This record gives sequence, structure tokens and C-alpha cells, in this order.
Amino acid sequence: MRHSVRLAVAVAIAASLSSSLVAVSADRAVAAPSKLSDDFNGDGYRDLVIGMPAKTISGKEHAGAVLLAFGSAHGLTAKHVYITQNSSGVPGTAESDDNFGSSITSGDVNRDGYADLLVGSEGEGIGSTSLSGSVTVLWGGTSPFRSGLTLPTGASYPSRMFGADIAIGDFTGDAAPDVAVSGATSLWLYSGTFTRTAAPAPHEVSSQSPTGNGSWNIAAGDFSGDGKDELAVVRQKGTLVYGQEPGTTNADAFTEQTQLPGGNAVAAGDLNGDGRDDLAVGLSNYRLYPNGLPDPSSGAGYVTVYYGSANAPGGVSATRHVYHQNTPGIPGSNEAEDEFGAALSIGDITGDHRAELAIGIPYESLGRVSRAGDVLVLRGGAGGLTTTGAARYSQDSPGIPGSTENNDAFGSQVRLADFNHDGKADLAVAAPYEDPYNNQGSGAVWHLHGTSSGLGTSNTSVFGFKDYGIAPGSGIGTTLLG
Repeated sequence: MRHSVRLAVAVAIAASLSSSLVAVSADRAVAAPSKLSDDFNGDGYRDLVIGMPAKTISGKEHAGAVLLAFGSAHGLTAKHVYITQNSSGVPGTAESDDNFGSSITSGDVNRDGYADLLVGSEGEGIGSTSLSGSVTVLWGGTSPFRSGLTLPTGASYPSRMFGADIAIGDFTGDAAPDVAVSGATSLWLYSGTFTRTAAPAPHEVSSQSPTGNGSWNIAAGDFSGDGKDELAVVRQKGTLVYGQEPGTTNADAFTEQTQLPGGNAVAAGDLNGDGRDDLAVGLSNYRLYPNGLPDPSSGAGYVTVYYGSANAPGGVSATRHVYHQNTPGIPGSNEAEDEFGAALSIGDITGDHRAELAIGIPYESLGRVSRAGDVLVLRGGAGGLTTTGAARYSQDSPGIPGSTENNDAFGSQVRLADFNHDGKADLAVAAPYEDPYNNQGSGAVWHLHGTSSGLGTSNTSVFGFKDYGIAPGSGIGTTLLG
């Protein structure tokens, strides 16, 4: 899933700035894999996938690339796999404006014990049809991403932008993974058996909403706690929550259950430790994404949390819990177009089985530095999200390498995951416009370690284009694994 500042916003920042994998054959599962949803080589450590959808490949601008950074006992490392549509074993060909890596998510869709990677190319042209979009499945294994397939999409049409976002979950309740893919105007569900050579046919999910269910951002979570996943489809006009009708497992019975106010970013996870996932929806810029409600942030952006419920439609209570920079206990103050809530991630940093919420604020100005960006972390608790102990992190925070600079957009992407397998989620945060080069950002990703008292900064790592051996101006971290 993307959960990011949209590419249109990325273009706005860019304007203000005035070695492929060699592979041979399909990798077969031979080791005992860890079965983590983001452990692609089965070594027991979660990995991070970094998208660079605007990267130039073989002279093709905005063709796009993704980079897999491996986890370890020490956390994220510079050990990596670099993939484009020109890489051996990867379907397709790198072409201008494909935006390969515009969305990324993972899960074990073929059920071999290794996480698989799904990569969206929302700008992919199909024949003479522009912006039709595609999704590529890259198979995990002891040496991951040596082969893949392209999801079948049915008839293409202009500006469909299939692959705008992707989510994996057991939506139909058959104890097997399903894949949901969003586009500019539609939502598709893939339910059935995935193999290394075939995927189930797409089912277009109908919507009761008069404006349809096209969306940039989607997220899966078991909001009702019944063992099946629901799907939140977030768009400007409303957040639609889909779920499976009781007693059914067919895709036709995956229907809209409830509608909540809209936004442009989303994350799911259990903030209060009750065994049900909760839903966070970000609306980072009311001017760009007006949802019809009064804006409590005066244009700075805000996040609304809805708690999971066994009895509410779609498993989500409609009670709104709103957070912005003027909320008591949150450091800082609302300033127009801070983009508070442009990126969201939920994970248990402290290991107490109640997850925290990381909120990216990529346009936050720090002192006289414009659009430097930072990240806010709110703690989870038995009563849900709390502002007690709220903390913000930027390149000016003690222990974090680097320094704030104009237009870095630190916090454009955030990802909470336990990369060192110590039971506590770490924070990966991206600044895709770090180190500008020829009016493009080179980008970088920081890794902050989770501790029982919150995020630590004393051993923070940072990885940039030199660490990954790729060209400057690549836009590292424009998207991160959701």
C-alpha cells in the first residue's frame, strides 16, 4: 500500500527545487521460511521495500524502480536487491511514465511461506491506451524476485490507473489471501488460487456510493475481530468500508458496509490492544481534498481515528477521534499546508501489544527551513490513542543523522515494522527530496529503533543513493512498503 503524499504533490516539491538484478530462473522455496508478511527471503527478519516511481531507467523518464532493503539482527542494512521492469525475470519493459513502484504491498499470496511483493505501475500504457496501469507480482524465496507475473486486468481504458494502491487480506473468509487493487474509478478483488504462473481472474467490486469507489489509498484490517479482513477505501468524498456478507466466501458477496468521511491517507492496526484493528484516515490538505466537513486544522491537515467494533457496520465505529497540531498534548501548531497526515503507519513500538501511530508531516517548516518535514508519533493505550508522551522527530533531532534543509520533505513516507526481530516496531522514514540533483531529489531513508519507552535515536541509521549504489536524483523513498 502507498499511504503517501501523492505523485501530484511530489511534482509540486520537485518544481520548487528549480544496475538491475540478474536472475535466471524461478526461485523455489527450499528453506524453512518465517512466514512474515514482509520477509521476502525467509530469514526471520522483516524487510523494507522502497519505491522510486519517478526514476529514469535506460533513458525512460519516470519508468520507475523498487529496492528491497533486508532486515537483520541490527535492523535495516545496505544489503539490497534492485528491480526495474528491465530486470531479468520481471514481466514487462521499462517505459516512460510507467511509474513502476507507485504503490507497493506484500504478503504470501501463493502460500509457500515466503512473502511476495506486489508492485503497482499506475501510469503503465497498454497498447495505445495511456495510463491504464498494471500490477506486477514478484515471488519471494531464498533469493527473492527472480520471477513474477502481471495480474490480469480485463479490458483496459484510458486513465484507469489500475494499481493506484494495493492491499492483501483474507477478505472473503476462506482462510486464503485475497488481493484488492484500486484505480481512478474502480476497485478490483482477486480471490482464488495464486501460483507462480497464474492468478485468479479479477472481480470488479460494485459500490453503492453514487460517486463510485475509485481511490488512491486502501488498507486491510480485521476491524470486527471475526477473523476476516475488511477493506477501507479512502478517497476525497468518503471512506468506504467493505466486508464479506456472513456465511459466504464468494467475491460477489464482498460489499460496501458503511461510509465514513473522506481523506487521502489510511492505515490500520490495533491501537488499544482489544484484538480488533482500528482505522486511521489522514486528510493532509483540505484545499486539495475537501471532504465536506469543517476543517479543524485551518489547512494544516488532520487525522481521524475510528475504533474497531464487533457490532458496527463494517466493523468500524463511526465515532470520530480527531488529531491535529493544535490538539492538546501534540507538540507544534497548525500552519497552512503542513501536510499533517500525508503518510500514516501503525505498529507496536514499545512491545506492549498496543500499537502506536506514526504521522508524516512532510511540509512542516522548521525555523526558517521551508518544507523540511518531520514525523509525529502518538502512543497507543488501553483507552486508545493518547497524546501523552507524543514525540516529534526530524533531521534536527539529537541522534538523527543529517540536518534540515529546504524541501527535503522528511516524513513523506513512514513505515513501522520490527526489522531486527526484537518484538518492537522500528520506524523507517523517507525524505525523497534529500540531496537534490538536476532538480530531482536523490532521497534517503532513516531507521529509528523501537524500545520499551518509545523510539530511540542514539543508533539511527540513514541510507542514501551511495549506500545502495544507485544514481543521484533517484527519489529514494517516494513510496514505502505499506
